Amino acid sequence: MTKTVAILALSLCLACAGQARTVRVEAFTLQPPSRINLTAVDGQLQWRGCATCPEWSGSRLAIESAGDEIRLSPGNLVSELTLNGHYRLSGDSIPTLVSSNGLSVRSRHNHLLIVFSMPLENYVAAVLAEGGDLRGDEARKAMAVAARTYALRFNSRHASEGFDFCDTTHCQALRWAPADTHAQAAAAATRDEILLFAGSPAATYYHQNCGGRIAAAKEVWPDSGEPYLPSHTDPYCVAGQALQWDSALSLADLDKALRASGLKPPHGWSAIEIVQRSESGRAQTLRLGGGPSAPALISASTFRYAVDRALGWNKIRSDLFDVHTGTNGFVFSGRGAGHGVGLCQAGAEQMALQGKDYREILSFYYPGTQLSKTTNNDWQRRLSERFELDTTTPDQDEFVLAIAARILKQDEDVAGWSAPQRVKLQVFATLDAYRDATGQPGWVAASTRGNTIRLQPLAQLRARSILEATMRHELFHVLIESKAAAGMPLWFREGLVLYFTGEMKGSAAAEPITAGSMEAILQQPRSREDMERAYAAAYATVADLIERNGRSTVIDWLGRGLPAGANSGL
Repeated sequence: MTKTVAILALSLCLACAGQARTVRVEAFTLQPPSRINLTAVDGQLQWRGCATCPEWSGSRLAIESAGDEIRLSPGNLVSELTLNGHYRLSGDSIPTLVSSNGLSVRSRHNHLLIVFSMPLENYVAAVLAEGGDLRGDEARKAMAVAARTYALRFNSRHASEGFDFCDTTHCQALRWAPADTHAQAAAAATRDEILLFAGSPAATYYHQNCGGRIAAAKEVWPDSGEPYLPSHTDPYCVAGQALQWDSALSLADLDKALRASGLKPPHGWSAIEIVQRSESGRAQTLRLGGGPSAPALISASTFRYAVDRALGWNKIRSDLFDVHTGTNGFVFSGRGAGHGVGLCQAGAEQMALQGKDYREILSFYYPGTQLSKTTNNDWQRRLSERFELDTTTPDQDEFVLAIAARILKQDEDVAGWSAPQRVKLQVFATLDAYRDATGQPGWVAASTRGNTIRLQPLAQLRARSILEATMRHELFHVLIESKAAAGMPLWFREGLVLYFTGEMKGSAAAEPITAGSMEAILQQPRSREDMERAYAAAYATVADLIERNGRSTVIDWLGRGLPAGANSGL
């Protein structure tokens, strides 16, 4: 049996957090230890030095980093270790914890990279425990739904590094500490509940305190256009104790902090001016000047992160600030803490104190989303070398893994690069289930988000003789998305897919259409005819760009961005 079709018969209930819906979390990301000790709490520890290595057991194990390898005691050097059991973990400069989570350990540059595999609901409770300022039960429940939805929306953030999430604010900060009963209760009360928008998990950003005004997502992340993350006033946040702060920072410290982050403030600068504010009133662009060199513009959030990273995360707590010259430098006076997008924890707390339930809190901070449950005990998973298949009828549908593997190899040969991670295939049992979950109309056979391809029932695609063509198209999308720069227009990405598949080759001349119209139609087509018109125009435009500039040049644009004037004829 070849590797391509050898199936690991791993059946699991995708929604049962205790059994299958697990997340891999890197622990101690900011301060990885060089040595840890593991002691069995009860029973024995079991570990392996590689997937095919013999299993060892014992009551104690010491692990030490040795460059990019691991030194075991008892034992010898290994490249990676996996361990199971009920254990106590301790080490230099890290908290001691007791866990039964699966553990994997690697070493890099004399530091241990520690990853726990933990049930999703335990992860949600750990994230809630970190946000320990929430006292109201309904506020905690709202945060539990937000944290769970965030985990499902961004579950591939660190996939290329071998885990799903780090334990810092880059993902969701969590507490490696004994279980918090209030956090566990909130996670249990909302078990399996998530927020959906257009059938997919919403981007449920949250923060500590908005200062009275929620920021739109696009203010912080220009490529984000989620309609459920607008800017609006938050009377609940300011109903409690206002979070106002002042921070005096010396010019020398600021200059050193900026340079430590690789930024280049102008030589001899001595003045800071806010030259642009966002819709919510937050500082957006700063001008550094006052010296002999030309002044320089810098993003306010970039400035804040550089300063806080070097001087402490409470120095400039948000971008909702004013700045003026102080005795030895500058004084920043502001309100709120965090980026200001999505759920405000201070506001959620006040809503709970005023008698609002968690559904009302979520509706206020994520307007237009729907509260839904992920539970579907019929979902099962099959794995092959390069694919994950999620389906309710695995025995009927696992044939698609061999087809997908063959087509992916063909697509990679045509494109000239490989998919960077395992591709996920999600096959829905009915057309209605597909429509409800994806928000796509029935005439769209499949849709791709990142490295996940969502498909109508395979029997229907086969009956229409479009299964392989659909798979080829969507796998090219996976390849294109793996190289696409942030903000790359959808018409360009779709046009490249159509160029690679050749499905539009020889078609009638495309109707002239602007880039903006193509983009709008492809993002939300009103009819099959509209979509076909935009497809034809996208293909024709990309084919023309390739003819005039060469294939390698146009593909290079995919990862770098379209040069000025590339679409000037549209």
